[in-house]
Order: sequence, then C-alpha cells, then structure tokens
Amino acid sequence: MFYKQRSDKQSFDKKTANKDNANKDALYDLSQVKSTSKKQLPKVYIQSAVHAAEMQGSAVIFKLIEQLKNLTLHAEFTLVPNCNPFGRTQRAGEYLQGRYDATTGNNWNRFYHYEPSDVVEFVETLTEQQISLIENGSESELVLAFKSFLKYKFGLKLDQDWGVNTAQFLNTTLQEIAVDADIVLDLHTGPASTHHIYSPEFLTQSAHAFNFENIISIPTTFAGALDEASFTPWVYLAELLKQKGITLNYKVNAFTIELGSQENICLTQAQSDSGGILNYLQANNLIDGFVGVTPVEVTTTLLKNYKTLFSKHAGMVEYLAKPGDKVNKGQVIARVLNSLEFDTKHAVVDVTAPESGTIILHYPSAAVQVGTQLFKIAVS
Repeated sequence: MFYKQRSDKQSFDKKTANKDNANKDALYDLSQVKSTSKKQLPKVYIQSAVHAAEMQGSAVIFKLIEQLKNLTLHAEFTLVPNCNPFGRTQRAGEYLQGRYDATTGNNWNRFYHYEPSDVVEFVETLTEQQISLIENGSESELVLAFKSFLKYKFGLKLDQDWGVNTAQFLNTTLQEIAVDADIVLDLHTGPASTHHIYSPEFLTQSAHAFNFENIISIPTTFAGALDEASFTPWVYLAELLKQKGITLNYKVNAFTIELGSQENICLTQAQSDSGGILNYLQANNLIDGFVGVTPVEVTTTLLKNYKTLFSKHAGMVEYLAKPGDKVNKGQVIARVLNSLEFDTKHAVVDVTAPESGTIILHYPSAAVQVGTQLFKIAVS
C-alpha cells in the first residue's frame, strides 16, 4: 500500500525521447506524457502497444489523461501511449505484424533485461550503513540505490560493444524509463480476447481493485515480459537480504492488463477500462476524487490452469464460444469446416472443451491448420 501525501491537481506535459539506434537515418522517437511534482511522491508508469497491433491501451491512456487532470494526484505519472514505434510501421498485408518483429521474428515483449547475477552483485556492494538503515526500518535509501544500479546495468547493456537486437533495444530503453516507478502497468490486448489481468501471486488480492472478471496468477519468475522484469529483481533482492537476516518489504507492483482484442479501439470501452485502473490507483491512495466502479465477481486462475487448446484439424473455424463465455467439459465450442471433405461426413468436425472453465481468448482468424492455438481457457 502506498500512503498519500497532500498534493494538488497537476498538469501533464508531453516529452519526446529521441534515441539514436546506431542508424543516423532512423531515430527512435518515444512520446511520453508526464506529470511531475516538487514533492517526494510514489511513481506510476503505464505503457501501451508494445505488441503494435494491440491498440486499445492507447485509447485507455487517452481516457486516463483526461480524467487524471481532474483528480487529486498523490503520485507522479509517466504514460507512454505507443511504446513500440518500430512495430507500428511493420505490416503483413492489411494488418500490423503486431506481436513479432517482422525482420527477426522476435516477440516484442520477451527481451526485457533481468540477470539474477546483477542482484547478487548489488547485495555484495551494500555498505554497513545501508544495512543498518534497513535493519532500523528505513528502506528508502536502499530502494533508490537499487533502482540506480538497475538503470546503470540497462545502460551497460545498450552500450555493449556487440550491440543488441531491436527488441532488446526497445525493451531495455523502456526499462530505463520504467525503473523509477513503484507501480508498472503494461497494457495489452489478446487476438480475440476478453479482459483479464496477469498478476504476480503476491499481488492477486490487490489486483481485484482493477475490477476485471478474470485474473491469471503468475509465479514470481522471469520469462522476458515487462511485468516480470519489474517485480522479479525486487523479489530476489528480498530473498537474498532475508538470508542475511534482513527484511525488505518494498516491492514493485507490476501487472499486465489485457484489454480485449487487437487491431481495434473503442473509446467508450476505454472509458470503462480506465475506470478499473483509476479504481486500483485510488485503492492504493495514489489518487483522490474518483467516483469508483460497480464491483464485478472476480475469478483468479493459476497460470498452470490456464490451458491452450490446439486444433487437431485444418480448415475453417466457426467459433461458437466467445471470449468471456463459461463452458462445460464436453461442450461444443467450435466447428471446423474442411473444404476437401465437402462430399463426406467429415466435412464438419466439432471441437469440444476438454475441461470446464472460462474462454479467455481464441485465434483471430477462421483459417487454421493442425496445431493452431484455437482457444485459451481458464480451467475451473
């Protein structure tokens, strides 16, 4: 929980960070919208569209800025509406390439920097004075020192002699901006998806304040995404300090928020989506004056119970179960039409749910092959 200090309504300023990515003709332009304060306040970082086709988050940030201007802020905000200018220029036919770098095939959300050895190195450099402060209940100096250390490591990575790939450059640059934040929100969408949140296990209860019906609870391990890169170093730091008999309570609160389907925006829905985020911020004493939301029933599913249903058949799919639908084991949730079998009884094949649960998302296209990820289901 972050405790509020008295602050006034604040304005938001636009800032553009130009970074040369080793090509004088290809500057990386990153627009940020920031609120600042002369007071020592918690910091909130929100980004959208690292998978370039996932654009609803940009609309949500627009709605957030509109509303935050009229609320009392007890935090500094940095909002990045389009955090992947590279991806926004890459198309496959009519659609954005989106999730992957068209040149390399790299997932734009899997190259954030985290090295456990960095945390070990930091702990080994702690002075007796810093340790004494933590033992006496003062964590602020250590928190600032660790954030500065992480930022230093990000700089080393970007400046290494052999260079980095484009996704590493993008992700590490974003980390340089996000590292100062106490709360990190990464706004995404699915292919054809319902709203849901990825929350680390230790934050699932507080994630209820976002007022999304589905939470996927993930372990505190690193798999390359921003939320994991934000909270994992602090979890490991706390573990190492605990081995020395020192308790560190501070952690970065980081979530991946899935806002429906890609290649689409809806400003009306963005108003509702932003309400969930504002509700979370107010629940953590980071804003005042928001009217709140009507609570929904929230279901939390462990990541190990978030299952992928792969297609056993090639053809054209009719999706009978929609994102957000609750389905029963054995229920027909799709039909596959095979144009090579029109003259046989195998022209249409039913796809049934292997277990009961909630449809979180399905493949965006009706054309599938064997092995296509048809559905992702949060199993009851």
